[in-house]
Amino acid sequence: MASPGLRPAFVPVVTLMALSKVVLTTDFSIVSIALPSIGRDLGVAPSLLSWVIVASSLAVAGLLLVGGRLVDRFGHRNTLIIGLAVFGTASAVAGLAPSIWWLLAARGVQGAAVALVSPAAFALIPAFIDEGPLRHKALGVFGITQGVSLILGLLLGGGIVSALGWRGVFFINLPLIAVALWLAWRYLPRHVRPAPQAIDYGGAATITLAIVMLVTSISSLGALGLLAPRTLALMAGAVVMFGAFALIERRVPAPLMPPALFHRPGFMPAAAISLLFMVGVGGLMVLIQVYMQRVLGLPPARAGLGTMPYAAAVIIAGNVAPRLLGRFSTGEIVIGAALVNLTGLMVLAGMAGQGYWLSVAPGLVICGLASVSAYIALMGAATGALQPAEQGVGTALLFVCQQLGTAMGASIGMMLIDRGDGTVAAGDFRLAFAALGGALALALVIAVTRLRSRRAAAPAE
Repeated sequence: MASPGLRPAFVPVVTLMALSKVVLTTDFSIVSIALPSIGRDLGVAPSLLSWVIVASSLAVAGLLLVGGRLVDRFGHRNTLIIGLAVFGTASAVAGLAPSIWWLLAARGVQGAAVALVSPAAFALIPAFIDEGPLRHKALGVFGITQGVSLILGLLLGGGIVSALGWRGVFFINLPLIAVALWLAWRYLPRHVRPAPQAIDYGGAATITLAIVMLVTSISSLGALGLLAPRTLALMAGAVVMFGAFALIERRVPAPLMPPALFHRPGFMPAAAISLLFMVGVGGLMVLIQVYMQRVLGLPPARAGLGTMPYAAAVIIAGNVAPRLLGRFSTGEIVIGAALVNLTGLMVLAGMAGQGYWLSVAPGLVICGLASVSAYIALMGAATGALQPAEQGVGTALLFVCQQLGTAMGASIGMMLIDRGDGTVAAGDFRLAFAALGGALALALVIAVTRLRSRRAAAPAE
């Protein structure tokens, strides 16, 4: 926490955090909508076209921990300014890309920038806003931006592609990036100097390779299966790299992930529960799209708009969560959210085969309200227990868990509805939604047994 005299005003900090998140999150959904146009214009086959998304996602997942450590090493202001500038430059290069290879390279650089900006932006909350109502309000705004980003992507994506072409989706965020850069330059303290720390290059390289291999192997489950040679090879490589990372961390004076991080009150249970909640969210968002298009017969554009109830629920939860944080403990909120989320998934499983308003809409609302409420409570509790020099890497580790959970949920869901003949039926989704509910049931067990009942964790000495 910065000293009182160095803390920037609440509104600029929260605005900078929210604007950064909107830019990063909206980018994903808008680019996804532009993929068909990119493929037609650049003459790219679908198998290669998917790498427009994959290149960025793998860079984010692999470099998040490194980015978080750089935040702790160089401070919020420097990392945000550099990360936003790199992201904006890469966006411009992507918009001007003459070939798919230029575009993929730019998307990889964008992913690396996201890995720097994402933990830096969220870490502004525990770094500059005291525990209490104002921090709860800031966490609520963080949750609301998820819903706003989803709505903006769904509503603006098609219009931008129609009016400006696919290149427009990469230029549209440049004005927002310019505003975010100005906020960081103007309001974040210039003279905050974190204690010098050596950079663990060996640990950074091995953990990056380990996470990329793990995410890739998990993402391959739905298409290749668990026992496919490629899946097994990637998993084995990930295990080897994680082992090498552990050995390196024991021997270096300044490890990438400080050992004390794992002993902060409630941090590891919160990370595990976040992963399990994101299994539910990741699987839900993929399965719902397949269900609406293949079972209900909705065209892609209407299926995209069909997720609006989830986005609306996210915004509502972001407004309600700060009040819950003031009245209930983290454990109580997460236990309640897990029960509600589990109920939503069971509604989807039980009502599979029914129309949109009887199955999809209520399930999305229930799950959206619960998952975001838990997410806000978990992020606040986990980062509130960290030392200032641990905020960046601690936040990044939480984000890595969420990335892994999303990939696991999507892969498990797609694997369970795969009949092997390319067809799907309503009944196939019952087991898939129930399996996602199993992840929430495990999260419930961890919350009951491991989360403390106190309302907020104080930073450890």
